Amino acid sequence: MRRSRTSIDGTLDERKALASRIKSASQNTGFFYIRNHGIPEELIQNSVSQAKTTFDQPLNLKETFSMRYDPRIDPSALKQEGKSRDDGDYIWKGTSHLPEFREVTVSFWQSRLALARKMVRTFTLALGEREEYFDDVTSHPGADALCIHYPGIPDVAADSDIDVGIGSHTDIQCFTLLWQDNSGGLQVLSAQDEWLDARPIEGTLVVNIGDFLQRISNNKFKSTIHRVYNRQPDSRYSMPFFLGFNPEAVCKVVPSCVDDEHPPLH
Repeated sequence: MRRSRTSIDGTLDERKALASRIKSASQNTGFFYIRNHGIPEELIQNSVSQAKTTFDQPLNLKETFSMRYDPRIDPSALKQEGKSRDDGDYIWKGTSHLPEFREVTVSFWQSRLALARKMVRTFTLALGEREEYFDDVTSHPGADALCIHYPGIPDVAADSDIDVGIGSHTDIQCFTLLWQDNSGGLQVLSAQDEWLDARPIEGTLVVNIGDFLQRISNNKFKSTIHRVYNRQPDSRYSMPFFLGFNPEAVCKVVPSCVDDEHPPLH
């Protein structure tokens, strides 16, 4: 059976149509869901399982792990560039006794990096520039992957003033790809200063605009305040992936976002 293409991999007209929808969401709320993103559900669930296993490890082992960009595991990076790193495999030492952790974690990271690069091109179309406008600044990007565990609070009363989760904030990078389990708890601050639930939708990822993308879009796109409000007896797990440009990149406001009535704000 022939596999159907998603719009992000379709013709230029299909990609432009997708970019138009993403533009509307990015301007209005800064948060939206994507489906048919190309990351297999089996890989996601395997990653969740491996993450849960990691959280069962002693604290001193858990604290050794941090998943960031490494050209040695970036399929699109030059082989020579990948060999230039001399920091070894230290981030995996604390998980070396978990036989599947490294393979699954790397595969999930690679899948999200590939998707994030496609999303950069979609955002570029949404801003009225050519797709490859940001290719040079996403060759070795900031690409941080986390798995977050929110322990359950079994004895919190419904009227308790105890807040557990992550306080209100914006993300500083270009954008975030978020997988969340079915527990809920993610909330987005509306233009009317109301907290709205970003409820989990099966088969989707949440995308939210970060501060940097808001700045280079001349504030056309919104980096929206959000939080995690965890008041439930069971554990909650989420896996965010933060995409930023190359660390040394210096970027100005996108030219298509500037005119006589809209001078650059940053």
